Amino acid sequence: MENGTSMENSFMDLNGRNVSLSNDIFSGKEPSSLQLVSDVVVTITLITVMTGMGCTIEFWKLVQHLRRPIGAAIGMLAQFIVLPLVTFGLAHAFQLEPVTAIGMLVMGCCPSGSMSNVYSYWVDGDVPLSLTMTTLATLLALGMMPLNIWLYSRSWTDEDLFIPYKNIIVSLAMTLGPATVGIFLRWKWEKIALVIVKIASIFGVIGIILTITFLSLLYSFIYKSSWEIYAAACLLTSAGFALGYIVAKLFRMNATHARTVALETGIQNIPLCLTIIALSFPKQMIPKLVPFPLLYGIFAQINSCVFVLLYYIGKSVKAYKNKETRNDFTSVPTSDNPDGVEMSIVVTQKEKVAEL
Repeated sequence: MENGTSMENSFMDLNGRNVSLSNDIFSGKEPSSLQLVSDVVVTITLITVMTGMGCTIEFWKLVQHLRRPIGAAIGMLAQFIVLPLVTFGLAHAFQLEPVTAIGMLVMGCCPSGSMSNVYSYWVDGDVPLSLTMTTLATLLALGMMPLNIWLYSRSWTDEDLFIPYKNIIVSLAMTLGPATVGIFLRWKWEKIALVIVKIASIFGVIGIILTITFLSLLYSFIYKSSWEIYAAACLLTSAGFALGYIVAKLFRMNATHARTVALETGIQNIPLCLTIIALSFPKQMIPKLVPFPLLYGIFAQINSCVFVLLYYIGKSVKAYKNKETRNDFTSVPTSDNPDGVEMSIVVTQKEKVAEL
């Protein structure tokens, strides 16, 4: 308890000036008009996007992952074992202040967010696996979040954080509900489902833009953060991607599944993190706790877009090389074709003769 008290006092000493919060939920005031607009728009966008992601899923593929959840289990290893440990290490490496480090730790211990499903779709990942992992991660968070937070927070505080189990269940419902509707539409009316997928992709792009815009307008104070917080927020997302991919490849998952695991590990549930902070700490401590999760939210979108861009660049380069390889052959003249034929055809014929 002594660590927790000193942490709060050091925060108040450093921030004795009047610090106003744009988020009225944290400040205890009635939500502003902009906050209400943000909540409504983001909720509608999320429902539309998750319905669209459900429309990409064939039910039998989802059942296959549920019956043999090997891929999901590997993802959980990266999500709840590797990532919290790396978060703990980064917080110490950047020598963040205790209150800032706690905000970073809570973020690193949260389950994956719904937007990971969208990015998985954009990089030709396994969307059924992504949805399975999001669901499993949210359920496991009921036990793994308090365990990891308790285990790693001892460096900065002895306080026990409040885990909002109700909000975790609501988050799960917001993901599974629309996705289930989408899966049903895919099963019943496939053509309509494919149209909804295209609409959802557009909403996904809009959602990214709105997320960054609303975070910037509602929490403009975060941009005054130190370079250490900026670096840690950017690096945690990138580290999540890299570690998720490495863990997946260590277990010999194919590239499609590895990309899916990487995105699930690198994109955390930011609203859940903010809720934990709001319910666990005094209001005067919030301005020092929330800059990391909020900056992380912005970098999560930016870095994920870079992830998608790099994937398509790599895909284009690979396609170009394959095309060059197909065009690069040795001409062998024959009586039927004096201009020559592809060497691959001649080799194939020789192989057939050799087999006889």
